[in-house]
Amino acid sequence: MNRWYGQFMVLFGSIMTMFYLGIGLYFILSSDLTQIDKFIRYMVGGTFVFYGLFRLYKLIEKVKEEFFSDKYDE
Repeated sequence: MNRWYGQFMVLFGSIMTMFYLGIGLYFILSSDLTQIDKFIRYMVGGTFVFYGLFRLYKLIEKVKEEFFSDKYDE
């Protein structure tokens, strides 16, 4: 895998992480979803937020690997 591809995947991962966190917070905080039971909204929103935080953790590891390591210096 080359450096350009790895950096692109970091960018894509950061966009997806923001998407998951945003959708999760929308489910939890939005007043537009009153037709959905509050428990279901919180469960779905919490799952998205939890997965977004997990992706954020993995993204931080990937950023350290792609931008701050010397794996491509050969």
